[in-house]
Amino acid sequence: MSDEKLVVNESPKKKISFFSAILIVLGGSIGAGIFLRSKSVLKYSANNLIWAILFWLIAGFAIICMALALIEVASGRNDNLGMIGWAKAFNTLYIYKGTKAFMTYLYLPFTYFFMPYYVIVQFQDGLSAFKDVNINFGESKLAPWFYFLIGLGLTLWMLFTAGISSRAGNIQNWIVTLVKFLPIVLVVLISFYLIVNNAGTTNSKLVLNKVTKSTLFDKNATTLFGVSPFLAVFGALGGIFFAFDGFYVSAGVQSEMKNPEKTPAALAIGLASMTGIYVVIATFMTLAAGDGGFYAYFDLISAKWKWLFGLVNIFISVGIVGILNGFTMWATRWIEDLIKEGELTVPTPIYKYMKNAKMPIVGTLFILIISLPFMVIFTAIGAYAYFGGGYDEQYGYKIDNLLTFSDLMADWMAVFAFAFIMASVGGAIKNRKQKFIAVVENKHTIWAGSVAMVFVLLTMVFMVLNPFVSWILQLAKNNYKDASGKLTTDFLGAVCASALFIVYTIVAFASTPIEKAVVMAQQKSINSKLGKVSGKELDDLMLAKELNDLAVKTFTEARV
Repeated sequence: MSDEKLVVNESPKKKISFFSAILIVLGGSIGAGIFLRSKSVLKYSANNLIWAILFWLIAGFAIICMALALIEVASGRNDNLGMIGWAKAFNTLYIYKGTKAFMTYLYLPFTYFFMPYYVIVQFQDGLSAFKDVNINFGESKLAPWFYFLIGLGLTLWMLFTAGISSRAGNIQNWIVTLVKFLPIVLVVLISFYLIVNNAGTTNSKLVLNKVTKSTLFDKNATTLFGVSPFLAVFGALGGIFFAFDGFYVSAGVQSEMKNPEKTPAALAIGLASMTGIYVVIATFMTLAAGDGGFYAYFDLISAKWKWLFGLVNIFISVGIVGILNGFTMWATRWIEDLIKEGELTVPTPIYKYMKNAKMPIVGTLFILIISLPFMVIFTAIGAYAYFGGGYDEQYGYKIDNLLTFSDLMADWMAVFAFAFIMASVGGAIKNRKQKFIAVVENKHTIWAGSVAMVFVLLTMVFMVLNPFVSWILQLAKNNYKDASGKLTTDFLGAVCASALFIVYTIVAFASTPIEKAVVMAQQKSINSKLGKVSGKELDDLMLAKELNDLAVKTFTEARV
């Protein structure tokens, strides 16, 4: 791949202003995580508000460093592949093929499995604030399938609006972005009101707990992060990093900016602003409610103000729709780019149609075909074969199980995504010496990339270790069964998380040799038919050869 030119000529039309670029960064990071992470971060901080704020600042600094490093990474590709293209440009065969397999066969379909469910549950929370509104589907035992049908409807809407038309996606994005900022303003104002009126005085005493010798080590801990606050730091940082998940797509705005040289400043200001917003919300919610919990916070609001809780949750629900909208705009186009580069194989008539199509119809249908089985199968597994514990029973029959299972799927998504991104950052630093890809060099890449790699990779390592260490500790302490002799949900959750990590790793990396064997066998089959066919059959064969040659090229030109 050393001879491949990956820097594409800049577009003559550049419409994104400096301020608009900052808004893109902010809009890509705002979701439910901004409100739901403060409680877990405070818990990992030994209920010490000062520590919690420090962790938010450290995580924000690490994210800003990553964003600055991604400027140079993004300059190595100017297409729709995002982190897959970055991996192809800066990493070796197995890393970039693993990134492609992970994003296409795991991240993409699982996003359409669990993301609509988060929209639904947040909307249910919003409706629950209003009197006489039933949110549990009339206690029907078909509740998981009502979730599925609503999620499918939302997925189809996204695919056939934002997926097909970038104009429709942009309009929806503007609307949603405006709505996203409303809950932020409301939460800050309500928090200020509660603090001024001493509504949270009793609970707020918890937030300045001193860290003593007795809290530095817990010999009875059954999780890695529970052993010591020094280890819990990585749990806090991991939770905060996940709240920023998705920001990295904004690094690609450089090619569309009026002043590309201001991209690092736009990313830094945008993410620094987001860090400030996160810290303000976490601090205000903690001072108002004591434990930083979103739901405990709203429990303090008097009955006549409960409708505010409803509005905030509905706005958050719309914000999650916005994340799905942006992801869909990217996904349909990245699928078609993968096909054009030989990374995905489709029947030759479809490939022929796609080459001349003006809209990403093929990418849209590909996503629907690959995602729909995931949505059906994992809805059934989550609702009927998994266990609950992460949510209340108020949402409907087996919905607690389904949402807890969705969390399990979603948590590993962010870990793998951040790890693959950091591999590309490491490749960009290595590229400074080896010069295997032409890039626009940025003065911040070396120091910012190095800092980000230390913080992010170290955190990801501990996030991976935590479930494995947790079930081992529970086995060692004989603490894996409850009073009735059944395995505890904590133990089962840790075991399932560990097993899922192994499955994700196998899917990501074991597919490469299989893909290569199929591609080479197809090449041999096509070559054996050349000279034996004519007319339309020959035309079809040559088109199949064109597509397969692209696939072969992905292996022969890759760095190993």
